[in-house]
Amino acid sequence: MAAISEKDLFESVLHGFWAMSWVIAGALMVVGSPYGSQTSYRGKLAVNGQLAWIAMELVSPAVLLYARYSHMAPVLCLLNIAPSIHNTESTAEELLSFKDTLVLLWLVHYAYRAILYPLRQPSRKPMHLGIMLSAVLFNSVNGYLNGRWLSLYAPLEYQQNVGVYIAHNRWRCWTGLILFAGGFIGNIYHDNVLMRLRRTPQSVRKEQKSKSTRYSIPYGGLFGLVSCPHYLCELIEWTGFAMLSGSPAAWTFVINVACNLLPRAYHIHQWYRATFPATYPTSRKAIIPYLL
Repeated sequence: MAAISEKDLFESVLHGFWAMSWVIAGALMVVGSPYGSQTSYRGKLAVNGQLAWIAMELVSPAVLLYARYSHMAPVLCLLNIAPSIHNTESTAEELLSFKDTLVLLWLVHYAYRAILYPLRQPSRKPMHLGIMLSAVLFNSVNGYLNGRWLSLYAPLEYQQNVGVYIAHNRWRCWTGLILFAGGFIGNIYHDNVLMRLRRTPQSVRKEQKSKSTRYSIPYGGLFGLVSCPHYLCELIEWTGFAMLSGSPAAWTFVINVACNLLPRAYHIHQWYRATFPATYPTSRKAIIPYLL
């Protein structure tokens, strides 16, 4: 059997990743959030929530680094796929290239999301093993697509030093950087708001019986406008990254983020309203201020 080209593989995975985003959106609208305050799974397939989160999130930067900086020959040959040649023939890649800057932004996000965020949480509910494995698959595909695009298909100009490249693409780069940085900082801020609410002493939580006393309404920042500003900021952050990258892989990731977070935000918003029927602010939307 003749080996297929890696370009064919890349395009097939990319199209499948795009199509799967809409399936995920439909499923989440029906079943709701698979983890968090809306779930409490403690069956035989339950795994430690904190460790599961760290493991499944670390997959994304690990796979991206492997796809970006290696030929992936052992894996591709095992799958009977002909490896492609790195996109570096015409010009040598400069120190701290624009490509490397995109990788650095990816690593900064996941240093927080995969390590600092779960370690700073007061507690985390057990997670179903199937949810963890599905996230591992998602992050593997996403890391491969974005890392391989940078390695093989990015424009040769991306090999320029980041300062030189930004100087020639000011509007797109500065807009993308501002969105990424603003979304990243906003994400951390609103995560901190939620973490402060969860740092009630364990003895107090055990004595509290009703859901409305065990949970609190968050205030501060964009919580005045939406129930899930941390999701909104995550979407803004990755939109900024996609503007910087300009790759179909990054924009497909943005679509996946939206298809994942919008349904979850809707269900969380409904949960807040049901849990605090008399006190929850009626003007708040789920994730997009004044709209949704």
